[in-house]
Amino acid sequence: MCRPVVWLFSLALLLAAGGGWAEGADKKSIVIGMGNFEPYFIAESETGIFTDLINAVFVHMPDYRPVYKFGFGNTALWASYEAGRIDAVTNLFDLIQLEGCRTDPVFLYRDVAITTAINAPSIESVADLAGLSIVTFQGASKFLGPEFTSVISADRYSETEKPELQARMLMGGRYDVSVGDLLIFLDARKKLRARSAANDADFPIVVHDIFPQILARMGFRNQALCDAFNSGLEKIKASGEYSEIYRRYYQEYNFTPIEH
Repeated sequence: MCRPVVWLFSLALLLAAGGGWAEGADKKSIVIGMGNFEPYFIAESETGIFTDLINAVFVHMPDYRPVYKFGFGNTALWASYEAGRIDAVTNLFDLIQLEGCRTDPVFLYRDVAITTAINAPSIESVADLAGLSIVTFQGASKFLGPEFTSVISADRYSETEKPELQARMLMGGRYDVSVGDLLIFLDARKKLRARSAANDADFPIVVHDIFPQILARMGFRNQALCDAFNSGLEKIKASGEYSEIYRRYYQEYNFTPIEH
């Protein structure tokens, strides 16, 4: 290739790259505080169910682009927002008071009771947990409400901040039932299965759907962003993309999801 042709080709590449940069530069960056629990937030690959949902919505918000900051616990997340270090928050529950606006419900949790299939007890309501030994997530006694608290027996109840430990304690037969989010449990069980020594993680499970679904929102500083986000959210729900994101993660765990 002669030198003038090479020069023209290089110039074309630079112009193309510059055009792409300019297109990105025209978008306003929105710094979003993200959580620290998988599979909803996966910092290493900037994925996870909630990340994928936000990305899908922002496709329909052409004037903005999300910039993620992962690793926040809820308290630190909300404090960073109030201090102005981030522009938006995820995982915003209705009971939390923050300045700004709230989107329509975005994020769905499904807390369930889980038992091993071997001699699985009949659990059709929260009241049926009475008399059973329970392992659950940290803070469950406050988060799941008074009905759940009323069935707790102090000497047969444990809370842990580590989902894999919670799954192992159930699979190892130390507790009758595990209570918590279904996808977090399935993710923990998958990680246990990846370890050859964790043979107890292969036990089949029974899922008891006894808790109401939990919904959380996005929080932004101004109503225009909430309106734009709600419009995009409506579009991905109408197209089926919203449900497909959840379905894809359930498929990774070889599990048929509970219908929402």
